[in-house]
Amino acid sequence: MSTTTAAPARDRVGTSAPRRRRPQTNRSLFRLLALVPFLLFGLVFAVYPLLQVARMAGSDVQIRSGRFEWEWTGLTNLRDVLADAASIQALTNTVVFVAATVIGTLVVGFVLALLVDRAVTLLPLARNVLIWPAVIAPVVVSLMWLLILSPTAGGLNKLLRTIGLSEQGWLGDGPTAMAAVMVVDIWHWTPVVFLFLYTALKGIDASVLEAARVDGAREFQVVRHIVIPSMSAAIGAVILVRIIMGVKAFDEMYLMTRGGPDGATTLVSQHIKTLFFDNLDLGEAAAFSLFTVAVTALVLALVLLVRKAVQR
Repeated sequence: MSTTTAAPARDRVGTSAPRRRRPQTNRSLFRLLALVPFLLFGLVFAVYPLLQVARMAGSDVQIRSGRFEWEWTGLTNLRDVLADAASIQALTNTVVFVAATVIGTLVVGFVLALLVDRAVTLLPLARNVLIWPAVIAPVVVSLMWLLILSPTAGGLNKLLRTIGLSEQGWLGDGPTAMAAVMVVDIWHWTPVVFLFLYTALKGIDASVLEAARVDGAREFQVVRHIVIPSMSAAIGAVILVRIIMGVKAFDEMYLMTRGGPDGATTLVSQHIKTLFFDNLDLGEAAAFSLFTVAVTALVLALVLLVRKAVQR
């Protein structure tokens, strides 16, 4: 009887065909194609308008028979607009307004964040109430404060009469008008700063704060040496956001004072609107706009450099 020995079967489980790798070229092509919509959006809505504004800033633009006529003038528009006293006043007002409102909202928002963080009772109510001003439309804010600051029927002057003090023309005098619009802006946008800082404050490790208090540090020392350094990133972000918001501010000043009295509350945004739409000085408006953007970008770059230096 003959016996046959079968050849050992090959283990098919342990062997498998090598996987095919997807070509890297397809992935790279897909990544490039995915960027196309964003690039087109940026070209159409950012690069092209900026180039047109730059072209307008260097040209004498006139509207004749419903058509734009361009004549290249170089830096003449920029030189003329910076020689105008109204432009210098608008720049000065903007610097004062931005500095005051950034510092004001930062200080008030920081204090509110500390108080709410230490609140025990009515904490949800306090957080919700503090956010309300930020969600009110600027038009409503302006009307509300006009009713408060009105020289005849305003609630603030009625309060002054009740306690025997003289009435004030809050929006009729230059210094008080600028102070009034600053207060309105600080009241309106402090909730945004509060949210930034309160979120950053809650992110600090509570054990670190408690250890400092156990070691005998006073509350002021805890805030100065632990809380503020830990919140430096959030504080820097708040400063950046508020600078941009201050330069862009338009609604409250325009609705409450129309830039008056005698240009005392005219900011760069309203001055650009006056040049472009009221005076039809298109070239000067474009030149002043580019100058404002350049100065703002320089200030923001300085803030970023200081922020990085502080975080090191």
